Amino acid sequence: MNSVMEIGDHIIYMYKGLKEWEGSNKEIIFSKNEKLNEFIFASEFLKDAKDMRMLEQAGKIDNDRNMDELLK
Repeated sequence: MNSVMEIGDHIIYMYKGLKEWEGSNKEIIFSKNEKLNEFIFASEFLKDAKDMRMLEQAGKIDNDRNMDELLK
């Protein structure tokens, strides 16, 4: 899924032969589609990564943050 998230410019997620979600690699982070999110962000690690990306996109945290400084 990493390559889809990085290079896919138009993504279609299908479930049981039906289109469940459609959008860009930028929009997928903000998807509220439960099936899509369960598929892509199945682990706690990936859920955390999604949360961090959403905070970056919303301008809540700096995209070029220094994690060493933040963890002090």
